[in-house]
Amino acid sequence: MFIDLRLIAELPAVEELVGAAGLDDPQHLYLAGVFASQAISNVPAAILLAEHADDWRVIAWAVNVGGFGLLIGSLANLIALRLLGERQAWWSFHAWSQPFLGVVASLAGAWLFLRQ
Repeated sequence: MFIDLRLIAELPAVEELVGAAGLDDPQHLYLAGVFASQAISNVPAAILLAEHADDWRVIAWAVNVGGFGLLIGSLANLIALRLLGERQAWWSFHAWSQPFLGVVASLAGAWLFLRQ
């Protein structure tokens, strides 16, 4: 899986998209990690960003925070809810996880960038 994800990260279209994100700026990298985790999960997001940025501290914070929010943010969320087996739990999960992502992303971002 990780080899495939690295190959996908090297595709010209992906490189162009990620290159336009301005990942040299730690704040852009942080936001990219949080939002990428919402789209492709946090582990693949970390692999993608690692191919385009060197700030491992920011990447680690971003993808960990990005594990909140949408169900796909972390595959552990998906596994846990599948094991639970209740369809209504998916709605309850998102009712809590979306606001939690907003709060935690704001607090972690402030801690990372305002404490300097």
